[in-house]
Amino acid sequence: MKINSLYHSSLERSLIGFALLSGTLAALGCYFIGQYFALSVVTSTVISSLFLAIYLKLFTRTYKKVINSFNRNHAHLDAILNEDYNQLVKPSYQAGSIHKLQQSLIELSEELFKKKSRYDQHVFLVYQLIEHFNVPIMVLDQHNKLSYANNAFSEFKQTQWQTLRYTSAEQLGLTKQGAHWQFSDVITAQQWQIRHSEFIEQGSCHQLIVMIDITSALRENQLQAWQQIIRVLGHEIRNSLTPVTAMAENLAVKLTEPRQVQALNVISERCNYLNEFVTRYGDINKPLTLNIVEIDTAAFLKQVCAIYPDVEFSCVTNATTFKADRTFIHQVMINLVKNAIEASIPPIKIALSVHNQGKVNCITIDDNGHGLANPDNIFVPFYTTKQQGQGIGLSFCRNVIEQHHGSLSLINKNKTQGVIATVLLPN
Repeated sequence: MKINSLYHSSLERSLIGFALLSGTLAALGCYFIGQYFALSVVTSTVISSLFLAIYLKLFTRTYKKVINSFNRNHAHLDAILNEDYNQLVKPSYQAGSIHKLQQSLIELSEELFKKKSRYDQHVFLVYQLIEHFNVPIMVLDQHNKLSYANNAFSEFKQTQWQTLRYTSAEQLGLTKQGAHWQFSDVITAQQWQIRHSEFIEQGSCHQLIVMIDITSALRENQLQAWQQIIRVLGHEIRNSLTPVTAMAENLAVKLTEPRQVQALNVISERCNYLNEFVTRYGDINKPLTLNIVEIDTAAFLKQVCAIYPDVEFSCVTNATTFKADRTFIHQVMINLVKNAIEASIPPIKIALSVHNQGKVNCITIDDNGHGLANPDNIFVPFYTTKQQGQGIGLSFCRNVIEQHHGSLSLINKNKTQGVIATVLLPN
């Protein structure tokens, strides 16, 4: 083997080659010195062999110490790569290059440990913040499986997120197209948008998925569009109906034929109705001036039931009072009960209830009607399935309840026919 090849192949081979060469030369030197002093061949050979043995033993100890130092440094580097900063190497030498190398590794390990501690604190803070957000948030690991989520996500899935841990993104209804995540379900995608970012935890890339409910934004855009339409239509209808009403009333006074007078009265009545309709719908989404008072629950339900004597009501309550604007909440109840009656066939049975549920009072109207044909469109202005319907009653009711900082929902019953309307009002 060439000398250059020997010294460039590896440190171990270089050291061994150097030791054998230098030891052999030193042993030969001892032999020739013995011959120079006229020692016998046997004596010179013994002295040379003894010298070579001592030399090799010292070299072996030094070789092992050097190689062990590099092996320990290699193990230390492996520990650093695996983010194990507690494994510190005790310096093999008190000075020199290897000592400096080991001291540098120790300082690097300590510095990385400090940075990791700060990063872990930041990650822990992120998880704490995630827990307190009221929007669904989930964390996907490097394999795109659920590793963490918050309570809002549990409410979104209607199950504890821990039961879904390690569930794949596909099973959670998520797909990734390019660099963007989205819902695979079209209906869910219409209601929710996804914002995501990446972060590194324990050396692996994780996905932070934030779900944003865009229903309110879509509703706001929808309302603005309808309000613009109403402003234009209302202006044109009022300009047209006002003179028609005036002419019909004037002609009705002058004419004597009963049928003609009746026809003009019908025209006048319908014009007034249309004016009232436009005015009423134009005010649906305007801010209301609410007078919040404490309402006696039993008396309130009794008033509502008295309006419809032909309906069989059943009333259940555990709340003696609740807070709302008396006039507006009464109108909301009338509209909801009227819808329930119109959706039912005799004998009409409606269950009313008012229950306190911690920070909210829950009012429900439970009917035995035919149910909702298209639940997704019930709050869309002008949408109605009734032949004589206007499609503004539920929009009005929801607007009133939301200005009370509450909510209104209508769902079909699962096991029997009918709808449950639920009004939530803050205490």
